[in-house]
Amino acid sequence: MTETNTCDTFTLGFQSNNFDLSFSPTFVGLPVPGTEFKVCDFESGELVPLGSEGELCIRSPSLFKGYWGSEQRTTLNNNWFHTGDIGLITDAGFIRYLGRRKEMLKVNGMSVFPSELEAMLGQHPNILGSAVLGKEDTKRGQRVIAFVLLKPNSAETEPCLKKWCEERMAIYKVPDIIFVKELPMTATGKVKKQDLEKLL
Repeated sequence: MTETNTCDTFTLGFQSNNFDLSFSPTFVGLPVPGTEFKVCDFESGELVPLGSEGELCIRSPSLFKGYWGSEQRTTLNNNWFHTGDIGLITDAGFIRYLGRRKEMLKVNGMSVFPSELEAMLGQHPNILGSAVLGKEDTKRGQRVIAFVLLKPNSAETEPCLKKWCEERMAIYKVPDIIFVKELPMTATGKVKKQDLEKLL
């Protein structure tokens, strides 16, 4: 994060037996030395139990002091930066990053995190990239949509990819698939989801 030192966790040392890959698609490891994490309730700011979802908060020696010219935007509390990101800390102390709170989807009352599904889709051998968004749905609240960019010369089909998802995801997380020829990207390599929203 630019508000900290850009690198706040590490996964080095967790590659044995593919632990970092098999643990969870949202596994980001442990805090780098000198950096602290906690997970708080978004509304009350109180700590939540280990394994519970909440707002990731971080404290480190390289933490910023505030936003230049926008003091009202500063989200520091006793030197803890409230990220606005959803995450959890496991009983073993590992951190899982679940995504931005504003991007979280609600499907039949269940929380769906686009970053988790994008990480899972990234494990498919024929997928080059993806972006998951929500579409309003009168029955479910939201419908999960995955814009998928296939690798060159891939013959992957929508039914086969859907089946692959059903075998790996809870049924309410399985997305509708939309194949795209390219994903709109920012200069920093992030997908411009606002451009994809126009295609919903």
